Amino acid sequence: MCTKLACHLSLRKPYLLLIPDARWETISVDFIVELLKSVDFNVVIAVVNLASKKTHFISIHTTVTIEGAMRLFLNNI
Repeated sequence: MCTKLACHLSLRKPYLLLIPDARWETISVDFIVELLKSVDFNVVIAVVNLASKKTHFISIHTTVTIEGAMRLFLNNI
């Protein structure tokens, strides 16, 4: 009689991970808000390249519109 539980996942066929063709093709964008004011900036946009995990930070202030944020994103990335 066996009372030990199986602690491993069932084996399945391995598969290849998809690698993007270009840099910064798959990204994650987060807005970090309500920071202490520092030289007129109180928001940070964190942009992460999901393939290489490289991160780029853009400092802005809360009065920037979405068009302004996109312009900053295009100019900085």
